[in-house]
Amino acid sequence: MPYVTTADGIRAYYDLAGSGPALVMVHGASQDSLSWQYVLEHFAPFYTVYALDLPGHGKSGMPAGGPHTATPQNAQYLLQFLEAAGIRNPVLMGHSMGGGVVAQAAAMAPERIRGLVLVDGASVNVVKSSGYNPRILEMARINPGDWFEVTFRTLMGTLSDPTRALEVVTDARRCIPAVAFADICAFGGFRMEQILSDIRCPVVIVEGSEDWSVPPESAREVERLLREGKVPVEYIEWPGIGHFPQSECPEQFTRDTLAAMRRLSL
Repeated sequence: MPYVTTADGIRAYYDLAGSGPALVMVHGASQDSLSWQYVLEHFAPFYTVYALDLPGHGKSGMPAGGPHTATPQNAQYLLQFLEAAGIRNPVLMGHSMGGGVVAQAAAMAPERIRGLVLVDGASVNVVKSSGYNPRILEMARINPGDWFEVTFRTLMGTLSDPTRALEVVTDARRCIPAVAFADICAFGGFRMEQILSDIRCPVVIVEGSEDWSVPPESAREVERLLREGKVPVEYIEWPGIGHFPQSECPEQFTRDTLAAMRRLSL
């Protein structure tokens, strides 16, 4: 099992597959690298794929100061992981909270990132769209595992296989409660609209039409703002799919996303 140690001393785990240009996958809140299990091998013929566990998630170590509660902290960890693993000029793919992490990393170090793929992770005014306001956060603090189970079940699209919903929920409940709650804070506290002017690389935005947490109208606003900044963008939306397209419709997700990445020469 591959590990590297970041400059901050965190032992970072990642799954590795394939060959070719680097593609680094970053999971969402209360998840880990297993969230990419249905698509990792499909990208492997075209890329060297690194599916990363964020700090305190999966097999990665916990930060010395406790779980990261802010997206810039996770973005700094990602950049340190790239350095420790010797990864140059990667495409970063981030799901949900991970979309904010990869976007923040690209804004912090634009010269180091070749492209972005935001998987139901292109959000503006996330508190309004998701309802992650302070009152919700206080309720989630009581039992983050139960909160994520209820939330994730409602985030699956009408065309999704119920067994996949159960898998997503089961995987989410493995997360350490303190880490899961820190993820809610990181996601709810991030303002992607404030960093979009610092992103220079091409961006693929993919969306499930029935995602209420990062809804299509929010993703289209991100698309609009990026195009205003002259950033090349591809936008994809699947009907009947919710917040987890890489699990809900993995074949379609892989086919359409790869095609969009090729159109942007990523």
